[in-house]
Amino acid sequence: MKAALEPLGGVDEVREEWAALAEASGNPFLTPEWCEAWLEHIGLDFRLLLFAARREDGSLAAIVPLVVTEGRYVRKARFLGFGPANELGPVARPAEREDAEAVLRQALESTRREWDVFLGEYLLGKGWTHRVGGTLVGRKENPVVRGSWASWDDYLASRSAGFRQELRRKERRLAERGLAYRMISEPSELESALDVLFDLHRARWGDHASRWFAGHESFQRAFSRTALERGWLRLCILELDGRPAAAYHGFRFGEAEWSYQFGRDPSEEASSVGLVIAAHAVRRSLEEGAVEFRLGPGGQPYKVRFATHDPGLETIGLAHGLLGRASLLAARRRGGA
Repeated sequence: MKAALEPLGGVDEVREEWAALAEASGNPFLTPEWCEAWLEHIGLDFRLLLFAARREDGSLAAIVPLVVTEGRYVRKARFLGFGPANELGPVARPAEREDAEAVLRQALESTRREWDVFLGEYLLGKGWTHRVGGTLVGRKENPVVRGSWASWDDYLASRSAGFRQELRRKERRLAERGLAYRMISEPSELESALDVLFDLHRARWGDHASRWFAGHESFQRAFSRTALERGWLRLCILELDGRPAAAYHGFRFGEAEWSYQFGRDPSEEASSVGLVIAAHAVRRSLEEGAVEFRLGPGGQPYKVRFATHDPGLETIGLAHGLLGRASLLAARRRGGA
């Protein structure tokens, strides 16, 4: 595919084409809805560098969404939507991934004078420095449940006997305490359910609550409202005798479900409500026909117990000038941005 790169002034210029391309990519964090909510609630101080690549027939082949922040000493370029996103990169169909990588290289080269360091975070798979250039900043686990099973029991049969027995035992014990799941499907239910999610998340983690989740609540609420309207949101409250004890927040997009955030009552730590609601989310997604359940960045033990595959994530960096190289070195030492 030969594609011509063109700068864009904003999302509106290619909204419908972008939405179709994001849907084909299967990634909710590449949608115009995610990017616009991010720009409104998080990226107010960032300068947008948006590029489209078109084929010879004029159809859209890829989008490279970048932002630049002007720091005191260093100008940093990153993917639009970075921080709270589980996975980023150029927006393109999977079959045209190599072409999208070439477009990314072209966009970075054409904007080289506008930034000192580029941090490309949470890119799917391995080998990005070979394909795009630059330096490897860090790798992260990316566990996934992937496959086709006739039933939940068939999936569990692919897991260890110890895991199966533990999960069933804990579910039975919670059932004795009035275990129930409440799925949120109506706009009138959303805000109060999000209140539960945020309250449980903060109660469990306290000062260590996720910066990109609890620290940007207005963004998370705004995108959750949009995701509910689009039919993407999967928000479930686990209740014991009518009392919220855990919450699951994710997105169904195309053939995959993306686990995004959990909250759980710290007083229920011993009863493993987090493990039980995670199992419920995986089970429900498989019963709905999802071919993948993406457990989210990180190799936490509970994710490894569910996962069947791990394609990994990479963060890469490119820098020029003394200050840019120093910034990149610092990012490498931290293992990320």
